[in-house]
Amino acid sequence: MEGKMNEKRKKSDGPELDLCLKTPVEDESINKIPTLNEAIKFELGHGNIGPNVDPKKFRRTISNRLSAQRARLKISGYMTELEQKFKDLRNTIALVTQQIETVKGEQKMLQLENELLQRQLDIVTEKSNLCTAQTEEMKLELKGLKELAKAKEEEQTRVKEQSTNSNNYESEPEEEIDVDHYLNFDAINFYPPKNDM
Repeated sequence: MEGKMNEKRKKSDGPELDLCLKTPVEDESINKIPTLNEAIKFELGHGNIGPNVDPKKFRRTISNRLSAQRARLKISGYMTELEQKFKDLRNTIALVTQQIETVKGEQKMLQLENELLQRQLDIVTEKSNLCTAQTEEMKLELKGLKELAKAKEEEQTRVKEQSTNSNNYESEPEEEIDVDHYLNFDAINFYPPKNDM
């Protein structure tokens, strides 16, 4: 296929032209490519152009070469841009990958911390439930003791009332014993009569 294209080129160009137009360097901008008239003047002044060259074909050849140079520069610029974008994306991917690894590490640490806190919460909840149960048990015990103390107090009050009532009704107050009434010391003669002596 390339052979056919070369043949067509030769037919269209007619006699070969030894043109002096140089291929632009990659960093050369499109604006530095000469215009068609400038290129024709340059080739007429420096090129080896034979006398049998058709001016129209010569002009078309120069125009085609300038178009090819502009196309190559565009492609080169586009490739450079794509390469830069590729490098930027590769750097971004490396950075994001590192950030992902960091976030994964932090996530793992947070999961471990969460599990530890959950265990501590379970322990505290269990202790709280145990304390609540003990408190309820002590409340019931205290209530029972209060009821028992109240019953004993009522029993003691009842016994005291019964004792007081039985003392009032059954026993009369004792009369005071007059010792002088029973013992008349005046009537007793401790000394014998003198006549008896």
